[in-house]
Amino acid sequence: MNNRIIQSLFIAIGLTLASAAALASKENCDHAWSAEHEHDGAVRFDKHMAKLHDDLKLTATQEAAWTEFSNKIKPVKMDKAGMEPRHQDWKNMNTPDRLDKMLDSMKSRETKMSEHATAVRTFYATLTPDQQKIFDHRFEEFQHRHGHDQRLHDKNNAL
Repeated sequence: MNNRIIQSLFIAIGLTLASAAALASKENCDHAWSAEHEHDGAVRFDKHMAKLHDDLKLTATQEAAWTEFSNKIKPVKMDKAGMEPRHQDWKNMNTPDRLDKMLDSMKSRETKMSEHATAVRTFYATLTPDQQKIFDHRFEEFQHRHGHDQRLHDKNNAL
């Protein structure tokens, strides 16, 4: 287990260092693609949530739990200042500082994932067994479309 963590850290370091030069060379990057991509992601998220809501056929008593759940897992829009790490920051950082920034970012994502998991568990508990099956199926489809296929992960770890 520890070997995998160490391997992952070294891979992340290597990728970061390899991409840092490319990122640093884009001094005047306006992030137009990122803003467009973020907008498209928000639209896809809203469509996904609307379909999930329709598929679950929630009762009137479940609607409050749905509203709380959907508000808690809604992606947060990041402005240019909130993007981490910024190109200019990388250029002026040494490797240990870059690693610290990467670790801070990972911790932040872990915290957000933990909050997301809590929101899912809380909402999931309000669903009937049939609704839970629908929710499980939709979540599995979402993971598969976004490259989080557990079968592939298991296959790669077995190698």
